[in-house]
Amino acid sequence: MEYHPGLHLLTTLYSQRKDLLHVSGQWKTFIQSQIAIHGLTEVGNCVHDFPDGGYTAVHCLTESHISIHTWPEYGLCTCDVYLSNFRKNNDVITTAIMEQIKLFFEITHEEMHSLRR
Repeated sequence: MEYHPGLHLLTTLYSQRKDLLHVSGQWKTFIQSQIAIHGLTEVGNCVHDFPDGGYTAVHCLTESHISIHTWPEYGLCTCDVYLSNFRKNNDVITTAIMEQIKLFFEITHEEMHSLRR
């Protein structure tokens, strides 16, 4: 089987929605729905809410991972979505999930980098 690098999107997203950046409850519901909608397989996750606000989460997938770290005090989060292309090309799904993340946070500005790996 020939190897085809997957798409890895890394972003810093700015948002006025500090409620969405402060605690992870709505994020967990949102990202679980994205994982299900796109037929991905979650093999585990770790979500931690910080006492003074903000959270970090990593969702491990058989296809790779989705991660986020929020800073409500700065109105931003960093996140990445990486899906390998081992069995099929997942570029469209990777991009679609990142677009949904941007909509979820109602972003006002973004900085994005993409890698092939």
